[in-house]
Amino acid sequence: MTRLVLSLLLLLGATAGAQGGARRVAVVPLQALSGDMASRGGPRLTERLMSELRGTSGLTLVTPPPEEPPPDRLAQARAQVKEAEARRQQRDFAGADTALTKALEGYTALAASLPHGQELADAYALRAAIRYAQGQDEEATRAVTSALALAPGRALPLAATSPLFAHTVGRVQAALREQPRGSLRFTSAPTGVTVTLDGKRLETAPVRVTGVPPGLHLWRAELPSGEVAGGLVEVSSGQEASVAIRPPGEGPGAVLAAALAGNRLDSAAVDAAAELGRGLGVDLLVFGTVSRTEEHLVLDSFVLAPDTRAPRRLPRVTLDAELLDAGPRLRGLTGALAAQGAASGEPVRLPTAPAAQEAPDTRLLQVTYPVVEPPTAPAAPTAPAPSRAPLTPRKPLVRP
Repeated sequence: MTRLVLSLLLLLGATAGAQGGARRVAVVPLQALSGDMASRGGPRLTERLMSELRGTSGLTLVTPPPEEPPPDRLAQARAQVKEAEARRQQRDFAGADTALTKALEGYTALAASLPHGQELADAYALRAAIRYAQGQDEEATRAVTSALALAPGRALPLAATSPLFAHTVGRVQAALREQPRGSLRFTSAPTGVTVTLDGKRLETAPVRVTGVPPGLHLWRAELPSGEVAGGLVEVSSGQEASVAIRPPGEGPGAVLAAALAGNRLDSAAVDAAAELGRGLGVDLLVFGTVSRTEEHLVLDSFVLAPDTRAPRRLPRVTLDAELLDAGPRLRGLTGALAAQGAASGEPVRLPTAPAAQEAPDTRLLQVTYPVVEPPTAPAAPTAPAPSRAPLTPRKPLVRP
């Protein structure tokens, strides 16, 4: 009996020691290198890799703590617009301007989630009316210009409530027609991302848009990860503005994602990865890219011990497009991580390209800004022409 108890204690001690010595590993979302990669290849492969790591002996998968849901800033912005409208009716123009400024800040932060610019255009039209009431004519004209640019071809509802404001809007429209238009250039990492401008779908980036009316414009782009990037850009008359589309977010995660999406790994990206790893408290951080060939997906990944700042390239893994054979192939990679840890793979000399693929097609497409004519009132119906002569002609009058 004593021997049995002693054996059990030794077994439990060995098991606890093995669990205590498990390497803590985290995975940074893999970045796709093609904007037209279907079925969200990067997130799907990230989930499969995490699943294999979770089931590998000797490794403990660490995931970031769940974030608290952010407040509904869109509802807050709409409430602030209503407050500005109420204060304007009370002729409290300073209070209305303060509330509307907060609303526009909220709309700007949520630009990627707005399907079109109509709601934002109405807010800028309200700002113009408030600024005109305060005697700030130049600022008001800029606000009207932005309102007209954000929703081209759409009549501003606020103009129907005031003949004076409607006259002002017409004057600004006439002045805009006489001004030279600008242009807008979009670049993206990865390339091939489809761009939407003011609710109108354009070509894939890189693309240059000519004939853009002066003023603010709303752009959106859906990345292969499923995330949506977007924002506001101001175009000046006769000038060209530029937008660089990158994965959304801030901090070291965004720095690393932007570098990998551009098929680049440099010192700044490694510093960002090391900061991420230290923040998660892990021994190993895995990150990389997903590219594709005609028939397969290719995973190029790296492992980094956060304290070393010396990433190592893991063996390349080729998978079918539907990830049906992902399990056995990824288990070879996770097994090497469990056995060798930060010594897995080969050393890397920075800077380097994660994926050894052909250079993407960076030829600049050029399109013309889609012209939207203002809505026209339907023509008044006309009376139909008589189809036949009267049955009984009237007799001429004869004076008696």
